[in-house]
Amino acid sequence: MNTAQQQLADRIGELLAESALDDELKNLFLEKMEQIPERLLFRLKDALEMEQSEVENIAFEIEIFLKEQDANWKNIVEEQKKTANTIADAWAEKLK
Repeated sequence: MNTAQQQLADRIGELLAESALDDELKNLFLEKMEQIPERLLFRLKDALEMEQSEVENIAFEIEIFLKEQDANWKNIVEEQKKTANTIADAWAEKLK
């Protein structure tokens, strides 16, 4: 295996380690790496990189959503406190 092929194999190994693919399938790819045609290895690398990129994008969107939800809940709590205080003040005035 030449240097370029070794670098490709290393990169695929890194991507497989992070992939959500079944471990049995990952192991099969790793065990048969030298038998797989280079064009298919490049396609596998590209697919794994896209998978990683998509997962990172989704994770970013989820993080933003959760932060927005937290902010929204804090606003709701504040609004409820204000409403409760307004009602309590109104009743206090009526009971005087």
